[in-house]
Amino acid sequence: MTYWEAIQTLHKHFYLSGRRHKIWQANNVAKLFYYVLAVFLYAYFAWIGYTLAGLTIHDNLGGYRFIYALLPIFLFIDYLFRYTTDHRLLMHIRPYLLLPLPKHSYTDYLILRQLIVFKNVNLLFICIPFGIKTVIPELGATAMIGYTAGLYLLLLINGQFFQFTQVLTARGLLYWLIPIFTYFSIAVITIFFPSPQSYLHHCAEVGNAMIRGELWIYAVMVLLLIGMILLNRNVLEQRIRQEQYPATRSKSTKSNIKLTFFDRFNLIGEYLKIELWTILRNKSLRLIFIFNTIGIFLFSLIIAIDPESDIVKINGFIYYSFIIYGLSSLTKIMCYEGNYYECLLMQRNSVQTLLLAKYYFYTALQLVPLLTFLPIVLIGKISFWTILAYALFTAGVAYRILFQMAIYNKVTFSMQATHTGKNANTNYVQLVVTVIAILSPFPIVSLGTWWLNQPTLTNSLLSLFGISFIVTHRHWIKGISQKMKANQYEQLEGFQKSR
Repeated sequence: MTYWEAIQTLHKHFYLSGRRHKIWQANNVAKLFYYVLAVFLYAYFAWIGYTLAGLTIHDNLGGYRFIYALLPIFLFIDYLFRYTTDHRLLMHIRPYLLLPLPKHSYTDYLILRQLIVFKNVNLLFICIPFGIKTVIPELGATAMIGYTAGLYLLLLINGQFFQFTQVLTARGLLYWLIPIFTYFSIAVITIFFPSPQSYLHHCAEVGNAMIRGELWIYAVMVLLLIGMILLNRNVLEQRIRQEQYPATRSKSTKSNIKLTFFDRFNLIGEYLKIELWTILRNKSLRLIFIFNTIGIFLFSLIIAIDPESDIVKINGFIYYSFIIYGLSSLTKIMCYEGNYYECLLMQRNSVQTLLLAKYYFYTALQLVPLLTFLPIVLIGKISFWTILAYALFTAGVAYRILFQMAIYNKVTFSMQATHTGKNANTNYVQLVVTVIAILSPFPIVSLGTWWLNQPTLTNSLLSLFGISFIVTHRHWIKGISQKMKANQYEQLEGFQKSR
């Protein structure tokens, strides 16, 4: 098999694998909601570009040249946006490592997939409407070719940089210093210009070179893109090999943490140990937990030091801090347990006990944001009843919504593999449930705090709804486990096929 035949075969296999997956065939309403949301988002991007063009013309900010001054910010936003919509390598390449494929063919396909993905044109939905209103009136329609081509090349380079850092950051926390240092360095460069007009003038020179199609600027960008591709290929193949053929390490038993505290809770205590060990021993889950905790502290710090924090921002930050652990883990509930789901079915009521242990574990995690926001309570920024109300609402209503995913999740997530596993299958129901969980308290907040101006009423309703679901948690968890039992063979088939 030649190199290009291998690329075409890989593309055909992964395309068919995605089309035949159960998630593609089910959840049509959720998929329709996802597509409508995507259309709305891109339309909003186009409106931003058109509005920004009007502001630059009205305020005499340099017309089309202003977009090049904003490129460092746009590239950073593009990088962050890819993390919210992209996943770590959407294919399962383990079987292909055993085949006599041409060298680098599978890694090259992953890179090629990143180069042609539609997400590379996300920011063009802002830049092209901006260019239509600013470039065409000043330079003509033909100038849009160089304008679009130059921006697209920069987005391709940014996409390769994203894939390169995505592979590394999944393996260690220190690798996050690479994107942080890169974008921080770009931001620092603007300080060395004597004035904003000087910075805008130099950005305009680069932009005019792109629009005129000057050879040197495109040669620099193409060479930079090729360099990123070669570096990306080397790192990607090295990391995939390390995952598939890991070296065994001799671990000392002295470093093991004894979780004897949970022994007093009998079988629920054993599942609590599993839940804790899953986070401590799994690098990707541990990294997510660390970032969630850092995010909670950052939200509390913003509320504490920002003198202009309004009630909308404060309520949003508080609620998101309480629900963040659940959003990152409970939307994928039972996906990691899919690796040993048969063992759970062999024991009576084991699934119900596991769900109870998960509920107690993530309810106990509510203490982290609760204690984090206590200093803000002491300085008088918010009341203690407010954070307690959101904690009760999250542990009751929000977790009830998120636990519903235990019925719908049928895809097994690898415990360790972050690059070669099937962890990135998109479950559109997860998107719908996540949106519902995030928006669930805001009708109450809108009624009590914003319309009636009665925060006490809001806290009372949030607490009442939360306590009602907390008190009845055994009843609704039992109902979820019974529905899972009714669909156990369908779920088991899905977990087995996705391993």
